Amino acid sequence: MEIKGITSIRSVPAKDEAVSHLIESIASEEKALSRLLETKAEHIRVFSKQNQDQKSSSTAADTIQFNKSITQFMDSVVMSEWMLLKKLETVLQLDQEKWKGYSQEKSRKELRNLEDMQDIYWEDGCIFDDDWK
Repeated sequence: MEIKGITSIRSVPAKDEAVSHLIESIASEEKALSRLLETKAEHIRVFSKQNQDQKSSSTAADTIQFNKSITQFMDSVVMSEWMLLKKLETVLQLDQEKWKGYSQEKSRKELRNLEDMQDIYWEDGCIFDDDWK
């Protein structure tokens, strides 16, 4: 694509790379939410400490308003977490076929290993092979 003489070649990322970027994006949003929660927790600590001081105690109306703001904030955080969960579930569904194939191949290998071991048996704490008898 050319824009005002600048050539931009963008390659489409592979599915694994796209899934990786999506997971990194979700992790980044989780970090941002954790920082917001830490900031709000500090805000609550400051408000509580101010209310413990006799000089600058808040009125009941101030406390109710503060509690409402905390409730609204937590509602927003819960909704954000829910959206991140849905994004993660979608990403995992995108990647499910890859792991499904991996799981099936692993199961086939384990089955072949079991078939190879069918002539081996356990007796008195020792492993024996039918050919050994």
